[in-house]
Amino acid sequence: MLLMRATAVPAVVAPYTVPMSDVPLIAHSLAEVYLYILATPCGSCGRGPLRGGEVEPCDDPAEGMTIGITATCGSCQSVTRWKFQLSGPPQAVSADQELVVNSTNEPSRMLDIAQWLTLFRMMTEAAGKELNKPASRRLAIEAAQCLDEALKFFEEDNDLPTKDAFFHHGSRERFRDHPEQFSRQRLLHLRSKLPTRWSMRPNGGSEPRPEGSG
Repeated sequence: MLLMRATAVPAVVAPYTVPMSDVPLIAHSLAEVYLYILATPCGSCGRGPLRGGEVEPCDDPAEGMTIGITATCGSCQSVTRWKFQLSGPPQAVSADQELVVNSTNEPSRMLDIAQWLTLFRMMTEAAGKELNKPASRRLAIEAAQCLDEALKFFEEDNDLPTKDAFFHHGSRERFRDHPEQFSRQRLLHLRSKLPTRWSMRPNGGSEPRPEGSG
């Protein structure tokens, strides 16, 4: 899985640590948490990539399951700490595991549509460079799920996303400068070229798809 791969980083004498926020971010899955970390620039140097570490259960969650994760910047080695609230117990995320980002119809509360499209591009490029065919196909499935998440920000019969699909100034600027990149028809066309994770189950088996899934 792209988000879990180790990357060699330069040594830094005194890394800066960003303290953990007391307000947890709402996540649908542990996979979405790690994708959020992958899509978030370093708060210290503005670059990255950030690499998530071990999951730390937090005490007294308000509801669901609250976890803490520490991420390290691959550029400056600064450390950032987050809290996330999951809808259920966290499932392990590994390189050989089938990724499930969000089995509901609800859009992400952490990643906006522009970030999902960036993750789609990253996964697609990684799949194209991967020589191992099963690994390449898994990355293509991850790319497809990133598009599925982006498509959740559209209202029915609208070809462009709503204003609340953009959480950040940079995302809004990207939409203003290149609205054609956010066309629902374009995203559906890209999605039609990618596999679904339900077609990849062992022995040709299948399971019911969540309502509204592609």
